Amino acid sequence: MRVLFATWAEPGHLFSLVPLAWACRAAGHEVRLAAPPSCMASAARAGLTGVPVGRDVAVEQIRSRADLAPWRSPGRWPEGWASRPGLLDDAQHAVLRALADKQFTVADAMADDLLAVARRWRPDVVVHDALCFAGTVAAAALGVPAYGHGWGTATIMRVENHELGARPLPGYPRLFERHGVRPRSGPTAWFDPFPPALRLPDPAPRPRLDMRYVPYNGPGDVARWVLEERARPRVCITAGVSGHKVRPGALPPLLTQTADALAGRGLEVVLAISADQARTLTAAPEKARVAVGLPMSELLPTCAAVVHHGGSGTGLTAAASGTPQLVLPQIPVTAELGERLHRHGAGLILPPERQSDPAAVSEAVEALVDDPRHTRAAARLRTDMLRMPSPADRVTALEQAL
Repeated sequence: MRVLFATWAEPGHLFSLVPLAWACRAAGHEVRLAAPPSCMASAARAGLTGVPVGRDVAVEQIRSRADLAPWRSPGRWPEGWASRPGLLDDAQHAVLRALADKQFTVADAMADDLLAVARRWRPDVVVHDALCFAGTVAAAALGVPAYGHGWGTATIMRVENHELGARPLPGYPRLFERHGVRPRSGPTAWFDPFPPALRLPDPAPRPRLDMRYVPYNGPGDVARWVLEERARPRVCITAGVSGHKVRPGALPPLLTQTADALAGRGLEVVLAISADQARTLTAAPEKARVAVGLPMSELLPTCAAVVHHGGSGTGLTAAASGTPQLVLPQIPVTAELGERLHRHGAGLILPPERQSDPAAVSEAVEALVDDPRHTRAAARLRTDMLRMPSPADRVTALEQAL
């Protein structure tokens, strides 16, 4: 069969799709990835055949919209809000509507080209990331099944719907109507890489297919020091690779402040950054090793703990590695993962007002490294993930949809 994968952003959204795309290709199916032009280089490095569609508008939308400023800033919303949107106040609901409007703009910029590609290539099924609404439109236009692919929050956040429920906002059906297509309420089912311990109930339940998270963090070389015997516990500090596009020009304070806080604590501190972030690094933090472009799936299994921003790529890679995590959320949605890890015992989370406190950060890291309860909880989480069906197993679901 022909499987068309679609996403609107890289690297985080694109990277989450790669293992299932590989599995489809290895099973003998034809695979293409449709995404904006900025994604093509990453698609090629992942070994995928990419087709550029639409225009790159997402980053500019995030940077320039004043109504998204609260989403770009550190902060905590009520715990479990993605599952219980009634906890949110009017201002927070307004931010979610702005997020939806941004995604409608992104989808509209992709849809014409994506439909043209889909009509020429004639895929049998479409797999798209959770916020790539243009993928659902293309599948509806062709009359083929569409499968959403979860990647981010502990639930599949449905910002296209009023208060994350079942009633669509006006901009969602307009995406379909502009192309003469009957609106669909969403994909046929969702591939969900989150283990049960990290999930929240869906505010509007929908078919969900468990699928094991297989880390893909981009290509890279593994330095010899990664595999050598360690005299001290190793702690990784990272802020992911997506934030640099929205906040270019300097390393996130999360990285430098945390590295300074852990200096002299008897730990081997590794600052893991991307090539783009490395270009903004004027001087390496004292007593920290800098690793540029090293895949996290190779580094994190060697670490006693990881400190990060709460991104799902880092968080799920750490969970798959059995590594305890300290989450310092930089935007409201990334606190969801940290809160679930904290409840499970496999991690800790610090509120925004304590993230720049060296003593608080050091205390949390030392608790993760020294308290075996966190290590045991992280190991249980890894075992639970290994029990989930692999991407190769889930290719059958796509085949049976035809």
